[in-house]
Parts: sequence; C-alpha cells; structure tokens
Amino acid sequence: MVEKVWTWDNCKDKIRSLSGRLGFPKSSTLEFLKLRLSLEDGRIFDEIRDEYFGNTEPIYCVLAGYADSEPVPESGELISFSKLPGGDLYRSVFLERAAKPVERLFGFNPELLYKVAKVFNASRLDLGDCSVKIYALPLIPIVYVIWGEDEEFPASVNVLFDSTVKNYLTTEQAVLLSELTSLRLRHAYEKYEKKVKIQRGFYHRHP
Repeated sequence: MVEKVWTWDNCKDKIRSLSGRLGFPKSSTLEFLKLRLSLEDGRIFDEIRDEYFGNTEPIYCVLAGYADSEPVPESGELISFSKLPGGDLYRSVFLERAAKPVERLFGFNPELLYKVAKVFNASRLDLGDCSVKIYALPLIPIVYVIWGEDEEFPASVNVLFDSTVKNYLTTEQAVLLSELTSLRLRHAYEKYEKKVKIQRGFYHRHP
C-alpha cells in the first residue's frame, strides 16, 4: 500500500534531481514507458492513451527511490523477485500483480508480446517461448519470459531483473515498477488490438 506521503510536494525535489542523472537527459520532463512527467508540476502524460495518467503516487515513490541511488554498470545477471530482500515472503503477491496480468494477455499467443513491446523499444531475448527486455527506467531493465499454454501445461510468465536493481530500488519499489510496466504492456496491447480491429474493418469494407 502506497501511503499519502508520496505526493508531488513531498517528492518533487528528489524527482527533479533526476534531470540529467541516472540515464535521464537534461530536460524539463522525465520520459519512461511512454509516460512523460513534467518536472514543473508533476503531471504525467500517457503517450499511449493520449491522456493524463491518474495514479501518480506509486510512480513518485519509485522515482524518489531511484533518485537516491548512484549509477552502477549493468551486470547482465538476471535474478528472480525471490532474490530481492524479503522477496520470498512476497513472491505470490508479486506474481499476482506483475506476472499474471501479462500471462492473461499473452499466454495464448506469446509471439504477440514482441509486437506489442516494440512501442517501448524492447529487445528480444532467447528465453522461454518468448521473452523481451524493457527498460522501465533508464538503468533498470525488466525481462518478461513467457511459456505459452499447450495441451499439457497452462501458460506461465516469469519476471526477471538485472541483479543491479537492488542498487536502485527497495523491494516494494521494484514491485511497484514491475506492476507499472505490466500495466503499460496492457495499455500497449489494447492500443495494438484496437489498431488491428480498425484495419480488419477497413479491409472488410474494401475487398
């Protein structure tokens, strides 16, 4: 549960300090996951849905934590949520909030994840039936690995981090960032599906 302490007034100094730091260019905005945060007033514009993003407190919480860190080289070592401090205790909560939503969207068609994740400049990995690496924040990659459902097994999704995530975020902040990334995948999926339906309708009208 994110407390009301994560307001713009309480977090703005730390968040503003990210301009020109930790992978963000020097700018009046912070851009990540197709969100654009104004450093003037803290409003966050959603470039996928073309509207302002409402649930800002978890994002302020994550960015304030990120701002307290110093950059370290990416290790290339992927770890599961269980390897984070206290991760074993909250693994089921993490899976429900970060992995299950992606499983429901792409478990029936893992390859679709590649198409949808392109909007985040995701890179394709060779894990599971489908896997992508998305930089949720400039120095924090999140990897989604999907095994599609078949006659014997249901679909499953694993969410992995570079081991350096522990340098940047608390375990709770890692949950919030993962949950946000999964939500953004859903938003991108909805936009992709809408575009496909429009195209299908066009071709049906123009044989």
